Formats: sequence, structure tokens, C-alpha cells
Amino acid sequence: MSNKNPFTNPEMQQYFASLPAFVQETIEQSGVQFDSLEQLRTFVDSLNSNN
Repeated sequence: MSNKNPFTNPEMQQYFASLPAFVQETIEQSGVQFDSLEQLRTFVDSLNSNN
């Protein structure tokens, strides 16, 4: 049931793990490569603002 955590950075791993499963799946399916926690948070914020 848990999604594979695609991140190697510990902060990004922790943030990803804290997200709801549907958000994790959206991140995985997007194919976007995130270089920083800030980029990842911005992406998640944009998902939340679209709902």
C-alpha cells in the first residue's frame, strides 16, 4: 500500500513520507525530478491550490 520513496535526501524522504498516498502517487506519476526540498514543497503546494 505504501509508495516507493524516490528520494535519497533524508529531508525530502521525510517530507515525501508525510504526504497523503494520493499526493505521493501524483509525484511519482509526474516524472518530475526534484533537486531540492523547496522544489518538492512548491510542487505539492501547487497541487493543493488546484483542489
